Amino acid sequence: MNNSNKHRKLAEYTISSNTFSHQREAAQQAFKQFEAGSRAVVIAAEMQSGKSGIALALSCLQRLSLSDEAIVDRKCLKDTLYLVTMADTALQEQAKQDLAASKNVVVSNFTNFETALKTHFKFQAPKLIIIDECHYGSSSDSVRYDKIFNYLEHNNQACNVAFVSATPFSALYAAGADSILRHNFDTSLVFHKTSDEYHGIRQMHRNNQIIKLDENSRDFCDTSLLRNRFIRQIKEHEGSGWSLIRVPSSQAKVARDVLLSNGIEPHQIHIIGQKLVGLEDHELSSINDFKREYETAALFDEKLIAITVAGFRAGVNFGQEMKETLINSWDSTIANIAAVVQANIGRACGYHQNTTAKHYTNLDAVRAYGELLDHLESNHNSHELSGLHQLFEQICSRYEVRGFDRGTTIAPVSETRVIKKLINSKSYSTKGYIAVPGKLRDPDFDFSMFTTDPELLEAISLIRQELIGDDGPYRKKNRALRGEHQNWIKAQWVNGATYDDGTQSCAKARTLAFTSQLNQEEEVSFNQVVNPGGGEKTEDKKVMASIFSTYNLSGQMDAFKRSLDSDDLEEICSLLDVEHDRDTLIVLYTRGTILEKDLDDKSNFNQEIHTTRIRHNSVF
Repeated sequence: MNNSNKHRKLAEYTISSNTFSHQREAAQQAFKQFEAGSRAVVIAAEMQSGKSGIALALSCLQRLSLSDEAIVDRKCLKDTLYLVTMADTALQEQAKQDLAASKNVVVSNFTNFETALKTHFKFQAPKLIIIDECHYGSSSDSVRYDKIFNYLEHNNQACNVAFVSATPFSALYAAGADSILRHNFDTSLVFHKTSDEYHGIRQMHRNNQIIKLDENSRDFCDTSLLRNRFIRQIKEHEGSGWSLIRVPSSQAKVARDVLLSNGIEPHQIHIIGQKLVGLEDHELSSINDFKREYETAALFDEKLIAITVAGFRAGVNFGQEMKETLINSWDSTIANIAAVVQANIGRACGYHQNTTAKHYTNLDAVRAYGELLDHLESNHNSHELSGLHQLFEQICSRYEVRGFDRGTTIAPVSETRVIKKLINSKSYSTKGYIAVPGKLRDPDFDFSMFTTDPELLEAISLIRQELIGDDGPYRKKNRALRGEHQNWIKAQWVNGATYDDGTQSCAKARTLAFTSQLNQEEEVSFNQVVNPGGGEKTEDKKVMASIFSTYNLSGQMDAFKRSLDSDDLEEICSLLDVEHDRDTLIVLYTRGTILEKDLDDKSNFNQEIHTTRIRHNSVF
């Protein structure tokens, strides 16, 4: 066994022995996005679902990507930097333990970012940076991300970055707009699909475990029927268990007095925090103190109550046993969706079977989060993130929430603002088009009978390979031609939702309009045909292809029609006067000559007036 094989087998063993299959799958999908050209991948992983395992697998995949020469070079060992966004030494130490098996990882935080580079990356710059809990420090007044982005843009342009969070809303919103994450990093999304044993917020909602706290009942220190119900559940619970109450920092002592007045014994109540109003230091506990007290109480079948102000948030894990025995939780948080779901209820998520615990919290925030997760899951492995803006607007109108996270908030009323958008600096004509049947059942079909243009023949071949590769054809969502060798083609994968919605912007109407104009020898702008997005430029595209296929599946789970049927194919083939193909039709447009000279740099942006309640002021 040579040295390179030894190192590769060690990395593979590290992955297999320290991670679960669902974590490995998420890491592999993220790395595929890097290999396909994305510099940034946002990994959406639900609370307590195993983000550290994904990070460990990612770091090992990074090591496995090295050449045989580099992987045996001691100086090339440290190639991955894992950054904790919060200046919390306990979380940093936990991350070091979680990632200890991966020898190529350096764990640090934003504060010590530059020091970590100087100390641990003397021989080579990091090839991968993993940012944990990326929603922290996302507001525009935060300086945490500035030096990271400056480093990635100016000092290490070969480095990829993975943003990991259960609530990466600002990063995703930015990636769907004109931002650094869209134009400079070609950001893509990976959704971590957990195993069936996972019990998260969506599962709790389906099991009716969530109790709505409205404006009149949210304050635990005010008398209410819901508070009485909450305390009664604690008292009536048989055996050991514990409850969790989150209140503003000024109300911790008052909350304790409320519990005492309702017959809860003093030794059952633990206040977790530091320097709280009206409380001496000896009356306060740390999270680890409380965990030890819980273990002792469990020996005697006793129940405990933890009162916290802000200590139970992202990164805090109680372990499976405490999650199994949680009786209920109360959370007065109303700040934003991320703050609500990352708090008490987020700490109760994980791989357990506690389907009886009741969580008193902001139900609108929970519902909004569930809808966001459904959308992210349906757009798994996608570069097309612009649809998130429409979803965010829908969230604003459907739910009473104050924001998505600190960087993306919601105004009380709609506001009008001017938005700059990147435009193409060059305009091209459309040289012509061809429409050909897919012939997917005939892998060796000769398309030279339709065209002798080598670029069109190559484009047809690449499109067919996407459809019939991996033992296809089969229905699939989020199809794309990934990789630099295919970036010269703009592909539109037409499905049931995008084929014909009765508007002039649907695939059917656009195709008929463009082909009709070209048939009449009218000038058609290739820029309009391509309709670039996601940081694309028309000048980078030589061919635009619209692929009408029954094997294209819409990512919209609630779409009226997710895929085309044979009647749709018969219709579009007939309208374009093409031999009827039962499952696929490919329409290809070729780029013509340039129509305009380069515009001045100042003209690379146009301005649009936009009305919205969303205030996006994040660092992204």
